[in-house]
Amino acid sequence: MTAVMKTIIEDIILYNNKSFLMPLFLIALLFLWVTETDRKLRAVLLYLVAAIAVIFLCPLYAWIGMQIDEEIYYRVFWTLPIGILVCYSMVRLMMRFRHAVSRALVFFLAILVIVINGDLVYTNSFHIKSVNAYHIPQQVIAVADAVRQENYKPVAVFPAELLPFLRQYTADIYTPYGRNILEPAWTFHNELYDAMEGDSAVYDVAEVARCARNERCAFVVLSCIKQMKGSMEEEGYFLYRFVEGYFVYMDYNYYWVYKEQGLLDQDLIDVGDGRMTGGKE
Repeated sequence: MTAVMKTIIEDIILYNNKSFLMPLFLIALLFLWVTETDRKLRAVLLYLVAAIAVIFLCPLYAWIGMQIDEEIYYRVFWTLPIGILVCYSMVRLMMRFRHAVSRALVFFLAILVIVINGDLVYTNSFHIKSVNAYHIPQQVIAVADAVRQENYKPVAVFPAELLPFLRQYTADIYTPYGRNILEPAWTFHNELYDAMEGDSAVYDVAEVARCARNERCAFVVLSCIKQMKGSMEEEGYFLYRFVEGYFVYMDYNYYWVYKEQGLLDQDLIDVGDGRMTGGKE
């Protein structure tokens, strides 16, 4: 249990970061515990919050939660209405003063405390200017639009950098693995993923093609940044599209099957002299 308590303390420190959010939360909780008289508000803002805090700090409950997933146990904190509690306590404090000047002073002090306690989120390196309504990289949308069809949901494999965003845009494409494989803690394993991402500079085309067929992938999306050891054409694929720096290859076998079944969007393919040729965008 010593290790469990150490992890709990580390989670609290990390959650608090360099701010004084947790001390502010405890002060607000204590203030409302003394001053709040409404039974319904006490039940929601005090008793429930205190119960959640006790549960989070309980070594037995923490041990069970960490057995499930230690890295996300801290999310129990998200159930604490810290922002509501702090803001409500500040309003209660402000209303205890009769004069408008005193209330205004408390109001501006409260705003100042909140501002000092945080950082401007837009200075974070993870915040970038949105280029589309989905707030995801544009190349994800371009590649997904090149792969998906009107009449059926194809199976396709994508480079790892596209996986976290694909499902935010569409569910019309099946994938042999998703963004969960990017998390080491989840210990997922897939042979095709190893072939796609095993070498950061080069694709072993023969291995990628073999594994993609084992996973019944009609489409294989490869990044133009990485070199190719071999040729996808030699493995029975043709270049279906080139969009936003990604090669979209399709398996000839699946092409003829889907074509015979009338599942392909004829407007998206270019057939000439009985041969299939990939287009470029």
